[in-house]
Amino acid sequence: MNPKQKQKQPTQLVDSALSLLVNTTAKEHMIGVDPNNPDIGLKVWIRELSFMQMQNAIKTFLNITAQGGVDIDLAAYWKHMFAECVEKTEPRLTPTQMMQLQPYVAQQITALLPQPQDLINNPLSDGDNE
Repeated sequence: MNPKQKQKQPTQLVDSALSLLVNTTAKEHMIGVDPNNPDIGLKVWIRELSFMQMQNAIKTFLNITAQGGVDIDLAAYWKHMFAECVEKTEPRLTPTQMMQLQPYVAQQITALLPQPQDLINNPLSDGDNE
């Protein structure tokens, strides 16, 4: 039996096409910035990406060479995602400061963002290529 079973067919039509669009309002998150003091945090507002924006992000970090090899640049990916998804922070961080974050803080932010493997291993595909 195929582990990826087909989804049930819908029985109702969506009320409005607007419900199918990404939310344009960034969502506020409070993240920890000090593993030794959980009371200290940073507010981060994250924007949702559309399907096409997510597909475009793949170009920022994945390159297929003429020989058929694959080059992956995760730094380019995260730079792109920080620029596209992080609307603002409190206290305010400049784009340059965002690129200089301590690993612990950057990991807290990247946990809120789409992961590179999620873009490559699309869970929405049905796997039926037969």
